[in-house]
Amino acid sequence: MSQPLKVALIGANGQLGSDIVSHFSQCDRYQLTALTRSDIDICDANSVDRALTSHKFDIVINSAAYVRVDDCEQEVERAFNVNAIGALNVARASRDTDALCVYISTDYVFHGDRQVPYTESDIPDPISIYGTSKLTGEYLVKQTTLRSLILRISGVFGKAGASGKGGNFVETIVKKAKAGEPIRVVNDMFMSPTYTYDAARLLDELLLSGTTGIIHGANSGICSWHEFATEILSLANINHPIESIPASAFPTKATRPMNSALVSDRLDRITTFKMRSWQEALAAYLTEKSYR
Repeated sequence: MSQPLKVALIGANGQLGSDIVSHFSQCDRYQLTALTRSDIDICDANSVDRALTSHKFDIVINSAAYVRVDDCEQEVERAFNVNAIGALNVARASRDTDALCVYISTDYVFHGDRQVPYTESDIPDPISIYGTSKLTGEYLVKQTTLRSLILRISGVFGKAGASGKGGNFVETIVKKAKAGEPIRVVNDMFMSPTYTYDAARLLDELLLSGTTGIIHGANSGICSWHEFATEILSLANINHPIESIPASAFPTKATRPMNSALVSDRLDRITTFKMRSWQEALAAYLTEKSYR
């Protein structure tokens, strides 16, 4: 049996990171080193070098990010330090140790002014500081490393919740409904939800196949945020009204894409692994959280 691949995971206690830890720890083919903020500060090049360059990792996964989209509009420097300069620091250390650099990105690199989903070959055009900082991170990773994999996901939900946001959309909807609070959700913004457990399994498949470049890894299908919220309560057997509102009735500091749905035109050529529908993924999540 060949030696397991040595994998460093940055952001191990995040929403996606937690599911990568859970899945990869069960695989004999990986020797996983889970790194949190206390182990590595990606904004500090010296911290990155200390954590990564002496261990000769085969793969470095950077799932750390500053994801508070509205706050990014005011905290521009922080957004770019984490999402771009941090990505650059990790990419340099990966290059110097000949490791594959995996960077987790977002649907917010796209403008969202079209009616069909975005594929890997579509040209990014972000309309927020968050999206711009993540796209800059993508560019820096691609330009710095010899080998990189950029995995774009969207509408993320996972059992660990988002450490930077205090939960996720699914948890928020369930909590509000159970508390009998009014719920208003936009009906004209569309995306492709991503269950982080499925994204972790997809990442495993991509690493096994030696895939590099950009991959869209959302669950299949498209929905509005209102459709997503409605399905959450339906699957959780919670009877509670959800008011349908246009995005214009819910102004935010950051401009968000009206349609940032993702689809992959590469996966079928790379692996037989299929990302299940967002409805199936949501049902599995709710079952695992004992909401069903």
